Amino acid sequence: MNTFISKPFAQPPKHSNRPAGGVGEKLAFSATQILQTISDGVYVTDRQRRIVYWNPAAERITGWQAEEVVGYGCYDNILCHVDKDGHLLCYDERCPLHRAMATASASTAPMLVFALSKEGHRVSVEVNVSPVLDDNGEVIGGVEVFRDCSAEIRDLERARTIQRLSMKMPEGETPGLKLAAKYQPHGVLGGDYCTMEQLDDHRYAFCIADVMGHGTAAGLYTMHLHSLWENNRRVIDKPATFVSALNRDLCSLLRDDESFATGLFGLIDLHAETLALCAAGSPSFILQRQGRARRINIASLPLGLVADHVFEVTFLPLEPGDNLLFYTDGLIEIASQQGEILGNEGLLELINQYGFPADERGINQLLKKILRYSGQIRFTDDVTMLAVQYTGRK
Repeated sequence: MNTFISKPFAQPPKHSNRPAGGVGEKLAFSATQILQTISDGVYVTDRQRRIVYWNPAAERITGWQAEEVVGYGCYDNILCHVDKDGHLLCYDERCPLHRAMATASASTAPMLVFALSKEGHRVSVEVNVSPVLDDNGEVIGGVEVFRDCSAEIRDLERARTIQRLSMKMPEGETPGLKLAAKYQPHGVLGGDYCTMEQLDDHRYAFCIADVMGHGTAAGLYTMHLHSLWENNRRVIDKPATFVSALNRDLCSLLRDDESFATGLFGLIDLHAETLALCAAGSPSFILQRQGRARRINIASLPLGLVADHVFEVTFLPLEPGDNLLFYTDGLIEIASQQGEILGNEGLLELINQYGFPADERGINQLLKKILRYSGQIRFTDDVTMLAVQYTGRK
């Protein structure tokens, strides 16, 4: 404990402009005294993540008393952090505190995790982590500051449930197609939207979009996108007309030069063996045919910029065995520790190397490989993926 936070804060210098004899010159607070009184939970660990300090707010938030945790690792069945998707964070590559010490850098934004209380229930907390350095700049430990945000998270989780219900996929078997989808928001709520609907026995319509920003406001915009999907379903089998209608509605909501969303609308016709695509500033997508993957790009303006913009349709013939991967840009805009963006070409290289992510397991493995490339424990933006395999006409 004394290794980290025993040094008192310095008093103002004698040449300070502060009046002589003021209170500031008479008081000297140690870091320990301050940490004992703040409302945020704070704990400090050594390099092995053994807890060496645990403040009263940490006791109040988690129920664990200092004498019950000091000397133990934070992974010793104490906090057992999980993220919003249920992933355990106590392994080295996922643990935010480990990452801060390994990279000698502090977190730049709070991260939502769920800590295990002494009573056995999960507590929603926002955490910030930072390495502790000695006088030579060497990492000698780590510190985590966390606050209880349970009340806010309960409301956000209700909103997330509503949001997920709007992102429908066809139920049951889909003759001629194999489908897999993944929606992974950066926070509890996200700004991506993805839905797919079977129109009749041989046609499927889908939309994948990325709303500006993320969080609560972006989540509300995705719900508006869902309402536009429902309101314009009379032209859902006419891709260009449908996207133009969405664009006009969205332009009425926005200020000049403000982009609302990028998106891609598709109509699969199994009888014609074609995919009709209408793009609105969306990123490329991947087509794998006969074992070889390539990138396809369709240039167009994003939604919400020009109300009378004319959107065009691109037709892609389908062959049995074709694999298609559609995704939002959060998947490819992640950077390595050297600052290199993965990009479309990096994604394509991973798919050619490890195979196409044709099911949920394959999608999850691809996400892990991208995170390993970046050296990060989570994506910095919302990520949505839709994998479609055309198995042939029935």
